Amino acid sequence: MSTSPGGADYRGALLFRGAEADILEGRWEGLEAILKVRRPLRYRLAALDDAIRLSRTTREAEMTHHAKEAGVESPHVYFVDPPAATIVMERVRGERMKDRVERSPNGAPGHFRALGRCIAKLHLAGMVHGDVTTANVILRDAGPVLLDFGLSSRTTRLEDFAVDLRLAKETTVGAHPSISAAGMRAFLEGYAEVAGPKHSRDVQRQLASIERRGRYARVA
Repeated sequence: MSTSPGGADYRGALLFRGAEADILEGRWEGLEAILKVRRPLRYRLAALDDAIRLSRTTREAEMTHHAKEAGVESPHVYFVDPPAATIVMERVRGERMKDRVERSPNGAPGHFRALGRCIAKLHLAGMVHGDVTTANVILRDAGPVLLDFGLSSRTTRLEDFAVDLRLAKETTVGAHPSISAAGMRAFLEGYAEVAGPKHSRDVQRQLASIERRGRYARVA
């Protein structure tokens, strides 16, 4: 076990290995915690790799906090060590939305509607999530908790908001094809409830434009 600067054990077993980061379990000041550690990537120059990992670690911690300020449930960040590319955050207990939808598809629209409300809150606060998938949502009695803000960014551009919705649509079709149409209808209804009809229409028009450009590019 490694220890934090304050002397608390916080590094434990590996839970998941992603393309760029390891997710480990541990404890922080007596609390259950998750560590996200961005690994050095050998194909990048060392100095560039250090700079990228430091920047992405800092940004993810900041965006996770900004989401909470926007009224979206997200993990509490306990500690950030940018030089070590490490974030120590709350371990959120609950069922992944992906697993719940697969297990109980009849209840899926309600979960998608709640997720749409969350994404609208982020957009109104001037940020995008960047990786809207049901695998990045934990369901608790109080509502959904959004995870993994590693691709999040600050923005006020309709194009960026529309891309967020496009990603949500693509991942829903890929992960839940049998309920994707109903799920996305509910998602957009929830989005409009929070964002308001005008903003919702503007973003959906931009989404339609992106999809038309995509179809044209494939044909061309």
